[in-house]
Amino acid sequence: MPELFKAFNYLSPLKYATAALAHYSLTGVKFTCNDSQRMPNGDCNISTGEEVLNLYKLNQNGPINIGVLAAVVVIYRLIAWGLLRLVRTRWKSVVEKTRKSHN
Repeated sequence: MPELFKAFNYLSPLKYATAALAHYSLTGVKFTCNDSQRMPNGDCNISTGEEVLNLYKLNQNGPINIGVLAAVVVIYRLIAWGLLRLVRTRWKSVVEKTRKSHN
């Protein structure tokens, strides 16, 4: 995957929500497997939630991910508010110019 696309992942709230959810839902979980799922040495491929977190590189701090998620949401809201305010201000100036030209 190109580095540019990897960088966009850090802007996505889904990245932080998924990591936080995975941390809280998989930590301390034990998995079992039946005989047909066992490896030749008798072990299960994945036996704990921590192994799943390590496999998918989601072994991060849950509270930090929740904090970053909140920050990303606030930043996106502020950007949207700023853009809407800018558009509204410009729209008002266009309307005022139109009214002056018609009077």
